[in-house]
Amino acid sequence: RRATHAGSWYSSRRDQLAAQMSGWLEQANACTGAARAVIAPHAGFSYSGPTAAWAYKHVSPTGIRRVFVLGPSHHHSMSRCAVSSCATYETPFGGIPVDRATSAALLETGAFEW
Repeated sequence: RRATHAGSWYSSRRDQLAAQMSGWLEQANACTGAARAVIAPHAGFSYSGPTAAWAYKHVSPTGIRRVFVLGPSHHHSMSRCAVSSCATYETPFGGIPVDRATSAALLETGAFEW
């Protein structure tokens, strides 16, 4: 999936985006303990970046095998949760592979759609 909001909701330049994110993470205070799940805003980074950093500051990458990203659909009405039909999500930092086997297993439950 192409990074459709790169350059508008956030910088399309890897170096600029990394500097922004590092700055926000430096300013965020971490509580004790690592989070197993976070809820973070998804608006344009100029609005949500500092707030999202507070959530992501609590994530420890140690032992993480799989990440689930949940979000709303702004363009299509759905009666169930959707899983991505894409193999990769593109970002300014490179591609993030989608776990296609897990996507297929979720579809088999009947609770998800493409």
